[in-house]
Amino acid sequence: MNPPLNPLPPQRPANGIGALRLLFASLVIVSHSPEMLDGNLEREPLHMLFHTLSSGRLAVDAFFLISGYLIAASFAASAGVGSYFMKRILRIYPAFVVCFLLCVFLVAPLAGASLRSLGAADWGRLGYRLVLLKSPAVDQAFATLPYPALNGSAWTISYEFRCYILAALLGMVGLYGRRGLYLALTAVVVTTSLVLSWPDLADFRSPAWLVASLGEPHQQLKLLAAFMVGTCFWLYSKDIVLRGRYAAVAAVPLLGLMFMPQVAETALILLGGYILFWVAFKVSWKPLLTINAKDDISYGVYLYAWPIGALLIWYWRDIPVGVLAGLTFLGAVACGHVSWLLIEKPAMSWKWRSRRIQPRIDSPTILTQGNLGPDADVRQGEA
Repeated sequence: MNPPLNPLPPQRPANGIGALRLLFASLVIVSHSPEMLDGNLEREPLHMLFHTLSSGRLAVDAFFLISGYLIAASFAASAGVGSYFMKRILRIYPAFVVCFLLCVFLVAPLAGASLRSLGAADWGRLGYRLVLLKSPAVDQAFATLPYPALNGSAWTISYEFRCYILAALLGMVGLYGRRGLYLALTAVVVTTSLVLSWPDLADFRSPAWLVASLGEPHQQLKLLAAFMVGTCFWLYSKDIVLRGRYAAVAAVPLLGLMFMPQVAETALILLGGYILFWVAFKVSWKPLLTINAKDDISYGVYLYAWPIGALLIWYWRDIPVGVLAGLTFLGAVACGHVSWLLIEKPAMSWKWRSRRIQPRIDSPTILTQGNLGPDADVRQGEA
């Protein structure tokens, strides 16, 4: 008989999840700054090295790996399905809604858009995008920039939330208690994502109605693969040995595979995933264990970086890329702190109680080892 699902114990060893999340949010700024100026990846650091993935894509995949790991643990620790979804909604929606509204009512007018020209249909579309966690879009905002987007980073949020829904469905049917079956399903998703990344298949265009409602299937599959691999690291935490020498061994083929466009992302989520979780849970460097460990500003940094950077370019067209990245980072960190203190942390303090989920899994030790803050779900702002 499986033991009851464990509540997180009061004392837990520290880990580097918070610092890594802030690092990856910052890496998105480093990646987007030259791309927003140039309209291409020619000066993007990681792309210049490998000519495959960008630093931003690496960061997004890392976010989804961490999310898959944390969200399955959140489901297992939740009092019920309703409690789980309430936590997810409270973690994602309040900060997203505030950022979305600021982009529409403040950033868009500053970026050359006229809100008076918007009709009822335009406002309806904005409401639709808000509810579905899609990026805000207002005509003529940043119209002359290479990427005329109000928030070019926020596109991942809706993909993330769809992963939350799938995570709940898989948990409800008991797959977290059948690790082998979950691993097999993950292998199918990863393999399908890899096959669809081949040029002839990658050029396939999905119907517009499908993209509008559920997102681009290829993108969803790639991000879902990272998410499910992260969950596998949680499910098999009793069996996976995290050691520095193993991480070094994984880094060698990863460096080679990163030069191969068709397999770079798959190698990143598999080999890079091992390195990521080794760093998060085994490296005891003090800054890694303390930075962003208490107040998780990474979600706010991720949400606000693009509009801040776009406004800087809009009003300073020849801004040096280093200055752009630095000023964007400072502004995003400030906004991230405000978002956490005034929106995210208060929202997560709300309580939700419902019928407890019937014990269905032998809760992995990873659930009891993470220093995920005073409330495990307070630390799970997603990007």
